[in-house]
Amino acid sequence: LDSDSPRSSYSTYLTQAATWASDYIASDSGQDTLNLYDVSALAHADLITAINGAGSPSGLAVTTAALIANLKAQVASAASVSASDIFRAGGDYTNFDVDSHTFGFISTEALYQEASGDTQYAAFAGEQRDWLLGGNAWGTSFMAGVGTTYPTCMGGQLENLDSPVDVGAVVNGPNGTGNFSGGLGGLQSGMKKCENDSFTTFTGHGAEYVDDVRSWQSSEPALDMTGGAILAGALQQAVSGS
Repeated sequence: LDSDSPRSSYSTYLTQAATWASDYIASDSGQDTLNLYDVSALAHADLITAINGAGSPSGLAVTTAALIANLKAQVASAASVSASDIFRAGGDYTNFDVDSHTFGFISTEALYQEASGDTQYAAFAGEQRDWLLGGNAWGTSFMAGVGTTYPTCMGGQLENLDSPVDVGAVVNGPNGTGNFSGGLGGLQSGMKKCENDSFTTFTGHGAEYVDDVRSWQSSEPALDMTGGAILAGALQQAVSGS
């Protein structure tokens, strides 16, 4: 559907989308932010565009102001966490998918800025980028081939068997120390030994990072992690105009 389509052809979809957005804000808001499981920020941004494109019709279950406010709340919650962390981490590095969540913060800041014109969280987005690419307690980038120190023993078949640098691949990142309590286990059949376990020196605050082919907890590359990085870069580039 485009702006030239008759209103009757999209009003039903707009009404349904607004209802689902209202339900999310009422029931799920505050429980998560943009990552591989929660894509509300993307839906909010698209719905804002759709409502504006339809001439801001009355009677919808949610307003663009409410959608913008929820985008802001998602960014603000992470910015509050970041402000109290020495490395400015906005995500929970004692749990899975911290890299996905952190790229999600960068994306959501861009979506919020585009919708509102408010740049107050732009610096926060930059801090999250820095954390992902080396400005963290382990001093490593979590994206292969980016920076001077990055994952070299990722838990992927191509990287392990052919030993290339899979430039741009993103790993899970640090994880809770409890998730490593059973050790890393042995090598699977045909797997080449590759370990760079010096990062365990910096284990602390309930978190650990291990660059080891066996470490699915922290060094396994994933499309959903890498997709989050691509999205964050594209949205930030769009909002900066460069």
